[in-house]
Amino acid sequence: MSAFYGHLLRHASGRIGIVLLGGIILLISCPSLVGAYSPDQIDLLALLQPPSWTHPLGTDLFGRDLLSRILYGGRHTLFIGASVVSLAFIFGVVIGSVSGFKGGWIDSIAMRVIDAILSFPALVLAIALSAAMGAGLTSATLAISVTLTPQFARLSRNQARRLSDMLYVDAARALGVPDHTIMLRHILRNGLVPLLTLAPLSVGTAILQVASLGFLGLGAQPPTAEWGADIAMNLDYVRVAPWTVFSTGIAIVLTVLAFNLLADATGAYFSPSQRITSEANRA
Repeated sequence: MSAFYGHLLRHASGRIGIVLLGGIILLISCPSLVGAYSPDQIDLLALLQPPSWTHPLGTDLFGRDLLSRILYGGRHTLFIGASVVSLAFIFGVVIGSVSGFKGGWIDSIAMRVIDAILSFPALVLAIALSAAMGAGLTSATLAISVTLTPQFARLSRNQARRLSDMLYVDAARALGVPDHTIMLRHILRNGLVPLLTLAPLSVGTAILQVASLGFLGLGAQPPTAEWGADIAMNLDYVRVAPWTVFSTGIAIVLTVLAFNLLADATGAYFSPSQRITSEANRA
């Protein structure tokens, strides 16, 4: 693990991603560091105020401090993004590994279900599932998890099929090692590399989908602070008070960018050719 963290610090994308994400996490964890107000504190005398010393990012249509809304809303967005990817990772890896290792009718049924889910655009399917389960953060989390599970399942299945043909797997079978032990020790352990590369990239995708559902009113409900919902609430005032929309939009962009940069650095670490090139350049 120390080698991995060292690589992230040496890689340009990794350094930028760590600084961005670390700063975002620090601010949303300790909003008092920047003197944030309560996110639900209404001030009718400060409606749609531009950025100032009192309100660094201005106020919204209810006079609430936008900086506070962004910081507290980031907690919901990041938590849901991490929860979504965790659920998708667990279910996708289990489904893909079992179907790829076992093959036969198990593989056929599992992959046909995965193909059916992939036949729908991810956001459209998330909207349909969230609307069917009812608006709210829980339903949004489950809906987005369903849309992200297939990519982990497909990738883990391909890894399981490739690794199942390795000689050390055949040797384990010949020695009478149970299937579940082979899967845990040889299939899952050796097939996690591309999945770990995909995970941080999927967090950025999940954050965008969370914000999209919130924008459509299917995620967090008022007065809960959430980035997508706050953009939708202030969208009618974008001409007279553009800071109400753009400040939250910039927060989404920076957060997604941080995860994408970390995904790029993670992919470089797990790619032998890129590691050799990077080490040669440093030498």
